[in-house]
Amino acid sequence: MSLLVNAYSTLTNPTAINFSCKKLNQRGLNSLNFTDHLNGFIGYVMQAGDGEMNSRRYELYRHIQKTKHQFTFEIEENQFNELAHWAEQANVILFIPDGTIRNPKMDVLQDPDGKFDINVKMPYPSEALQRKAKTEQYLATLGLHPLVSLPPVVAESEVILRTPDEVKKRSLALMLTGIQAESFRENAPLDPEEFKARCPLGFAALSNIEYDFIHAPQPQEQDVMNMSWRYEALLPLQWALNWQSKLPFADTFCNVSSLVETGLENSNPELSTLTLRPTSELLDALDLNYRLHWLARDCRLNNKTLPVEIMEGVIQERQHALNWLTNFENADWDDVDTPS
Repeated sequence: MSLLVNAYSTLTNPTAINFSCKKLNQRGLNSLNFTDHLNGFIGYVMQAGDGEMNSRRYELYRHIQKTKHQFTFEIEENQFNELAHWAEQANVILFIPDGTIRNPKMDVLQDPDGKFDINVKMPYPSEALQRKAKTEQYLATLGLHPLVSLPPVVAESEVILRTPDEVKKRSLALMLTGIQAESFRENAPLDPEEFKARCPLGFAALSNIEYDFIHAPQPQEQDVMNMSWRYEALLPLQWALNWQSKLPFADTFCNVSSLVETGLENSNPELSTLTLRPTSELLDALDLNYRLHWLARDCRLNNKTLPVEIMEGVIQERQHALNWLTNFENADWDDVDTPS
């Protein structure tokens, strides 16, 4: 008896199907209506049962959101072992006609009624699991123990980074926003036309919220404070571009003067030798900051004291920048989310 299977891979370049089956279809990010299909699948996951968010639904949501390839095929039951080997390599979840969502071993991740067994494991690339373990080991040496069930961050085999040119422009836009926030705090706002003249790349890259902010006659005090914090988001982006030599532990404020000086030095549109740090290094920073973010929020919400100082505001801004850098939820700068 054959079984119709839809397989959803998060990998940028998954292993081709290498087992006996009847191949019916394969599509990816550039396929017509693919994003609409994935959104529909997310809706199916979220509406099952009581419709309340839980750890498994969040894991499935993130997997579907990261999906870059969908495979549709028919397979005989005696080929399940071969399917499992391929499915693990391709990091897929499987959807079958009975409405269940399964992992590569065909264990049920979620029933149609929303029920799930917490002991059934979600698929993650091995390098993502290794990175998570390495981060947890490092944090343990500091006496810090984030929630073990926090998932890994995106892996090298899954991530699509922003281009060096995008990161440069975003960095310059953040620099201009921070400078204007400082000028508002001093009651001496700068003329936005001066920004446009001195740093056209940064001015053109301003997000809608940033553009409105630097042109505001006198923004709200909270908005000025929020934009002043953006220097902390600028640091990891300059670090990603190799404009800063290191990204220090999040227990101190950034050096604003150094960030502005470096940004201005690199604002020339004709400078073309841009490279990002190795992907593994960027993802190490993301994984560490993600777990620090959870620790900081848990500390605040539950009135705990940590054995080392970590600054939640710094971590929050870094998370915004690193999530944008790694295309978290494919969101533009103003819409980047930082769940923990």
